[in-house]
Amino acid sequence: MAAAVMCLLAALLLFEAGRIVREARRTRRLNRALHELRRPLQALALSLGSPGPERGGAGSCLAQARAALRELDAVVNGGRPAPVVAKTTVGRVLDDLARRWEFADVAIARSCESVEIEADRARLAAALDNLVANALRHGTGVVRVRVVSSERGVRFEVRDSGPQDSAGARARRDPRHGHGLRVVADVAAGHGGRASPASPAAGGGTIAAISLPVNRSAFSG
Repeated sequence: MAAAVMCLLAALLLFEAGRIVREARRTRRLNRALHELRRPLQALALSLGSPGPERGGAGSCLAQARAALRELDAVVNGGRPAPVVAKTTVGRVLDDLARRWEFADVAIARSCESVEIEADRARLAAALDNLVANALRHGTGVVRVRVVSSERGVRFEVRDSGPQDSAGARARRDPRHGHGLRVVADVAAGHGGRASPASPAAGGGTIAAISLPVNRSAFSG
């Protein structure tokens, strides 16, 4: 009996050892892949040169790509990426958004531009891009973006003229549908704010939003 138990334990240990070795190999492969992904990003950054308006939305997209790589790196290696938080203004966020979507049917209301916020700009940009892309994909007409400021914080609103179909409406209302909406919810939570899934807007259409509080001390990665 004791011998059988020992054999079973030995088999379990061998199985676990094999799993650990396979996981280590997988991690090494993923780290090599991450290294290979960084190289073209570095080359692209060098080719773009210094930041400036002439770079269009490329600089903002590059920052988003780097942020995504940091998050992937952290996931592969069992950690969480530290947020890159800095002071910025609503105007700068809207400038970047306008450059990234200049060839799409997106209208941005220029309001609250001087309001200062503290944010991880790349992650906030990714959240806004997901809201805009979702509105373009599932809605009709021009997608309109505006910012509402209050004593409690700022609210970035993305509105379309209405869903193309019932499936699109469900996808926009339910944050569990699609990776993009989960990104929005995660970014909002990381900033101590909240994401508002699409809901009917006054005058027709649907509206989704991400809100950031004035007090940023609760920021988390």
